[in-house]
Amino acid sequence: MTEDLLMVEGMTVNNKEQVNAVHLIGAAHLGNSKAESVLHTAGTALGLGIVNILHMINPSLVILSGVLAAHYENPVRQVISQRALVSAQETKVMVSELEDPALLGAASMVLDYTTRRTY
Repeated sequence: MTEDLLMVEGMTVNNKEQVNAVHLIGAAHLGNSKAESVLHTAGTALGLGIVNILHMINPSLVILSGVLAAHYENPVRQVISQRALVSAQETKVMVSELEDPALLGAASMVLDYTTRRTY
């Protein structure tokens, strides 16, 4: 079972609850090498996806959000420095401190679109 692979001393999981990102983070903090490996692999995969986006739209800033964002920040930066074109390697990567940044970003896009003037 997945739960058994994450279990380390000092950690408890209720059998009725599904294993989620919080459990994965907890296991990694308690020294579970498999959990640390999963977080690193996922962060690297995210970094590769972000590098592709950097090459297409060349933003000056990448903002990560969500429960796992802090754990992905360093792997993403590492992949950008190793794999991105020189022009994209200076892109800043940071973790959002906002409660619901995706919702605010969507609202921002709507406001931008509705206030755009077309002649």
